[in-house]
Amino acid sequence: MPRQKKQHLKRRKDGRYCCRYAGLQFMGRTEEEALAAREEFKEQELLTKPEIISFKTYSERWLGSYKAHLTTGPYNTHVRNINRFIDTIGNKNMTDIVPSDISAYYQLFAGMSSSSIAAARDTIKGICKAALADGVIDRNPAESITPPRGVKGTHREISKEERVLIHQTQHRLRPAVMIMLYAGLRRGEALALDIDRDIDFQNMTVTVREAVRFNTAGQPEIVRPKTQAGIRNIPLLPGLAAEIKPFHGHLCVSASGKPMSEASWIRAWQSYLYALGEKMNGKSKRWAKGAWTPVEIRPHDLRHSFCTMLYDSGVDLKTAMLWMGHADQAMTMRIYTHLTETRRKESENAFILAQKNAFGMQNGMQIKSKPSKPLVFNASSNKEC
Repeated sequence: MPRQKKQHLKRRKDGRYCCRYAGLQFMGRTEEEALAAREEFKEQELLTKPEIISFKTYSERWLGSYKAHLTTGPYNTHVRNINRFIDTIGNKNMTDIVPSDISAYYQLFAGMSSSSIAAARDTIKGICKAALADGVIDRNPAESITPPRGVKGTHREISKEERVLIHQTQHRLRPAVMIMLYAGLRRGEALALDIDRDIDFQNMTVTVREAVRFNTAGQPEIVRPKTQAGIRNIPLLPGLAAEIKPFHGHLCVSASGKPMSEASWIRAWQSYLYALGEKMNGKSKRWAKGAWTPVEIRPHDLRHSFCTMLYDSGVDLKTAMLWMGHADQAMTMRIYTHLTETRRKESENAFILAQKNAFGMQNGMQIKSKPSKPLVFNASSNKEC
């Protein structure tokens, strides 16, 4: 133990020696006792001081100890969220993470589903809570930060107004959006689609044979569909054929020409929603001065809307199941049953409104109602009419 110089110790009137450290006094009957008391305090301080460890290193420890029991799917979700956090703020030390870092991470999930946001919240809050319990940090930076509110409920049919916006908006994701909307492809299937290989313009079919799955690092991997039902042929609508015919290869690629990473897709989708918002609001959000309404559509809503079109067109359940790529009828039946109830309610409301009109004609309070015009995808102009 290094000996402190004598001039740093003072002898009190009672004969004891005193030395100082961090504003505290340490005393002993001899100089050695006073210095020993000070060194003992320093050693105890080191034991209680938060461990200097990076977020990446601690998150790996957290996954190995706290989440080792998870199945592959939830485990990989945690890994992807950890990688997103590091991509957002860098691989900071746990002691350097502040609430604004958590807030910046949450903003990545703005406009996404409530389940995705909940998973992101559970990952970062779980790590911070465990780090606090382990003494790695002395305060929880995620405790007071609330993530954005996600879209709740099941996937929905896009509205007529949203469909018009999609047809009017030019964006690099437009071809992929069109094929998800008018062929019912999942996001991963659209990312893996190769126009030259999978689109038969002569026989007017779309062949789904592969899908993109994001690994734990968020990088794309080409895989076979989960079930044999995922490999399927779908009729190619004339309007959709005209929309995608000018393109070649994959619809969604990175700068290197390969399928997009998960982070690239998220950024591209947010950019696409913003472009729809500009079209709907008639101006950029920058100049809106607060009066700007965002467009909130999830990729799977497009596929759900395709199933809705099949229902409205009278396509039978078995055929719809084949074109949707469902392994059994349960999922298709659930959508069809929901739509049956929705259409029944719409018919009931239309009947009630018609009767209000009839009574309104008698008392001078006529209520006019104009039935909505069905959407038709015009192949020659690629516009709705």
